[in-house]
Amino acid sequence: MNDSKFSNLIYIKSVLWGAIFFSSLALIYHVRWFIPFLMDNTNGVIPNNQLPFIWFVIQICNNIIFLFVSFLLFKLFRKYQQKGYFDNESLKAFDGVIISCVGIALLGSVQIISNNFYEVHFRQWSSIKSVSNLLFRSFTKLLIFQEPQTMYFLLAIILWAVKQFVTKALIIKNENEAFI
Repeated sequence: MNDSKFSNLIYIKSVLWGAIFFSSLALIYHVRWFIPFLMDNTNGVIPNNQLPFIWFVIQICNNIIFLFVSFLLFKLFRKYQQKGYFDNESLKAFDGVIISCVGIALLGSVQIISNNFYEVHFRQWSSIKSVSNLLFRSFTKLLIFQEPQTMYFLLAIILWAVKQFVTKALIIKNENEAFI
């Protein structure tokens, strides 16, 4: 293995270990403050304009997903390092990361909508035209311009495309091995 591949692998592993460390630390932090919140409604760590219960649950879920993805990526890179290509087990890792991206985007959307509930203007939903206009306005203002969640969906689409490529490459590889 040449030096650039080795240094890239060390860099990737360092980033993944950092993600695992910081996600674990954040998970402990949020669980540590969530328990007092459940017991006596103490909410000293919650940012302004957040619904405490939803904020804690989404932060805990996000950090669990970050840990899950980090471990999947470790497994994926280890398999790639061992074999030099992605195999069928790697496809499961791709599926897990894709589902995690969509999950994080949906969790972020729930948090954004719950924290900006006043922006939806439910009292003005009196006709089909006003409902469609307010839904479009709320969707674009909150989820695209104010706090974009589209990046997670785009990442999931890119990973899905890579997974399709890997699937076709595995089919071709298996056909070539069967031919030989």
